[in-house]
Amino acid sequence: MTKKTRFLLIFFPIVIVILQLFQPVKNEEAASGNHLYHKTNVPESVHTILDHACMDCHSNQTNYQWYHRISPISWYINHHITEGKGELNFSEWGAINPIDQISALEDIRKEVDAGKMPLKSYQLIHKDARLNHSQTDSLVSWIKNYQGKIADEAMR
Repeated sequence: MTKKTRFLLIFFPIVIVILQLFQPVKNEEAASGNHLYHKTNVPESVHTILDHACMDCHSNQTNYQWYHRISPISWYINHHITEGKGELNFSEWGAINPIDQISALEDIRKEVDAGKMPLKSYQLIHKDARLNHSQTDSLVSWIKNYQGKIADEAMR
């Protein structure tokens, strides 16, 4: 074994162990009264779709798995969560004005219809997040109905 190979075999595991000391802050806040589920009646089928395909990255309550504790994977996942919440955070749904809610729902519909959401990288690991045609139709139908409900309430 060469000196360089021996050095790498010793150095690489040490670096991996040291990296484990640097973990991002977990996205595990308690659900607030502004959460989507507290602000509207979401049908059970849609609730399940949202839980499996959306809430880990688009709420303040991520369901962490064992691999989320491994750096640098934890950093990569934290980056996606931060980006997702920056785009849309269902935990803050009640604080969004109705016009922006309608717009956000339309963006969700477009992203889901185009197959852009949930992300392919998320679907690789989370099989429940792979939406079939029926689930997509159910989600899109709920979105359209909910948009109408929001618009009706805003007109009052």
